Amino acid sequence: MTRSRSLTGGEAVVEALVAGGVRLAFTVPGESFLGVLDALHDAPIRTVATRHEGGAAFMAEAVGQFTGSPAACLATRAVGAANLSIGLHTARADSTPLIALVGQVPRAFRGREAFQEVDQVETFGRLCKAAAEVRDVGQAGPETARLLAIATGGRPGPVLLALPEDLLEETVAVPPPPDRGAREPALPPPRPPDAAGVRGVLTELAAASAPLIVCGAGVRRSGATEALRTFAEAALVPVVTAWRRPDSFDNEHPFYLGMTGLGAAPSVRERLERADVVLALGTRINEIATYDYAFPGPATRLVQVDLEPGFPGDRRQPDLAIAADAGAFLRLALDALAKEPDALGPREPEARRRAIAADRTAYVAASTPPQRPAGRPVDPAAVVRAVNELLPADAVVTTDAGNFGGWYTRYLRVGPGQRFLGPTSGAMGYALPAAIGASVAEPGRPVVALAGDGGFAMLMAELETAVRERVRVAALVHDNSMYGTIRAYQERRHPGRVVATELGAMDFAAVAEACGARALRVERDADVAPALADAFAADGVTVVHLQLDRRRLSVDLTIESD
Repeated sequence: MTRSRSLTGGEAVVEALVAGGVRLAFTVPGESFLGVLDALHDAPIRTVATRHEGGAAFMAEAVGQFTGSPAACLATRAVGAANLSIGLHTARADSTPLIALVGQVPRAFRGREAFQEVDQVETFGRLCKAAAEVRDVGQAGPETARLLAIATGGRPGPVLLALPEDLLEETVAVPPPPDRGAREPALPPPRPPDAAGVRGVLTELAAASAPLIVCGAGVRRSGATEALRTFAEAALVPVVTAWRRPDSFDNEHPFYLGMTGLGAAPSVRERLERADVVLALGTRINEIATYDYAFPGPATRLVQVDLEPGFPGDRRQPDLAIAADAGAFLRLALDALAKEPDALGPREPEARRRAIAADRTAYVAASTPPQRPAGRPVDPAAVVRAVNELLPADAVVTTDAGNFGGWYTRYLRVGPGQRFLGPTSGAMGYALPAAIGASVAEPGRPVVALAGDGGFAMLMAELETAVRERVRVAALVHDNSMYGTIRAYQERRHPGRVVATELGAMDFAAVAEACGARALRVERDADVAPALADAFAADGVTVVHLQLDRRRLSVDLTIESD
């Protein structure tokens, strides 16, 4: 006869987290979920105290994006959950598995406008893939497990569980835990694609005159980057990566033609417009990736392979949709090509090779940073050129939103051993917390955070978190003392009419030193490479404060006078 055990609601939640594969949690602690915090004390989950709930959510999102396994972020009631919500929105946009645990007022107080009371499910749960509030302690563990399965199944995404404060201290009888081996996360198997559908995709690509693959995070998530390289070579189809997903394909491969989106090389959009068949593989090709939905044009046939193909709203739908994991599709496609190369292989292969070589030449020319005379303040092109030369082969790069990012969209080359984590939500403040999350997930691996002065300042208090947690992070702060992206739009649409985009001077190096980090100040081009080499090689936390040339607002806009 199996004996039941007695657990508190908080212990039941944490046991379900462990069973679901959660190994990292990030939080600003609150009294409304002390029962969960107490249970975490003895659990095999590393719990990191952060300086802001937004930082906690970004750290958890980065862990999920980096590892494919969900992390937890915890916050209190309305105020904490509101701060957490930016990360929930980012996780949904990035299709990242994440579980948010938010405290709730005691059950007897619900509906009275109690202290910090809000309907968490209706208010913040709408940002998530699923959300629930536990009302019975017996459901604390099962609901946690159910939401974790939703977070990792199909198209991954964030989930939210609201936990009344009193319920977490209440006890409940539960069955014994499963064997330790059964506690490891068991992700659902990839959906097997239909063989006829795979043949249909290959037939479309073979018959096309200018086919193109646009790939996204689904390729990396399914462990299929090598399979995609093999497939592209066998089918003779070049590859473009979706916005902020450059690590889906080796950027030095002769078939790579760039990354779409803001700041992309002009050759990328030109090639997209010229494509007659596009395979969107493991990507939802969002607004930025499609240049405000201008792509695909009416002359382009769109084929999509994704766990959840198709698009919401009134967008043009795929001409052919395959509901499948990218890796599973590529395996079947490679098998089919090997068995029937004459029937399913490319027509006129030599013409294809010449066309790909010409497209690659055009991309390399458009994505080589300009070499200007060295001077001061710092030219952004000099920074990205040094990053390309010095970035460790196994580095993880995290990026913030901001004007500086366009230089990296156009010029950064991501190698096969490197990772790139960027929020397709466009959220500011992401880079530093994401870098901390990635470093906590894989200690010792070099992590480089790219940020502007506006975005970095939003969550720079997390520098103390980074130092306390002994992570290895080099943060590059690109400082032009303005909200540069919006300033660039102002200059285009309303020249000379600057409103609310100017920022004051801030000594980011001094802030870093005050938090216990190393700091380097760079004010001229000649000092960029030595500073970056120092920062990339160092253990611990290093902030490189780059004083940028304010005239160079973006890769394609220079202001002669401020």
